[in-house]
Amino acid sequence: MKLVLLLVFLSFAFVFVCSAQIPNDRNPQINKNICPNENDRINPAKNLKINPKYNWNINPISNAAINPNSNALINPKVNTRVNPHYNELINPLRTLSLNPMMGANWRGYYLFDKDDNQIGYLIIADQYVMVCFDMKGNWTGYLVSTDVKTYNCFDLKDEWTGMFICSDSDSGLNVFNKEGEWTGSHAK
Repeated sequence: MKLVLLLVFLSFAFVFVCSAQIPNDRNPQINKNICPNENDRINPAKNLKINPKYNWNINPISNAAINPNSNALINPKVNTRVNPHYNELINPLRTLSLNPMMGANWRGYYLFDKDDNQIGYLIIADQYVMVCFDMKGNWTGYLVSTDVKTYNCFDLKDEWTGMFICSDSDSGLNVFNKEGEWTGSHAK
């Protein structure tokens, strides 16, 4: 019995370590090429093509096609296909493999603050939705993609927070507030 308990403990410890460790190539504190403070090409303050204040195509306030208040296809209150509360396949409470703390095989992004400290995870649930987690593996919200490959942020009550995420023109993402200002947060 003690051996079984030891093996179970070691298995959980291994899963936690695997899911908590950021690979060097995805860590902006180590790889400066993916750090927006060090690489102007992925910094929206320096690259206006990826800044929604200057590029209306990627700003849901300026572009009705990517605004969930105007486009029912990207509004989870209307389109239950993109709503984790109605679609079990994208609900991390039903599909436990979507939780980064439950295993090392998740697909998605590490979320960082403006100082490149990890603050969470963005997990790809399907081609339209990513689910968001904090550092403890608590589900905090979800993102719904648009036709221009931006994402609108929704809380767990299915309300659009006004925040949105855009590509950094490389392999990562930048987070913007409802005024279209870059928060400094980014995902790799």
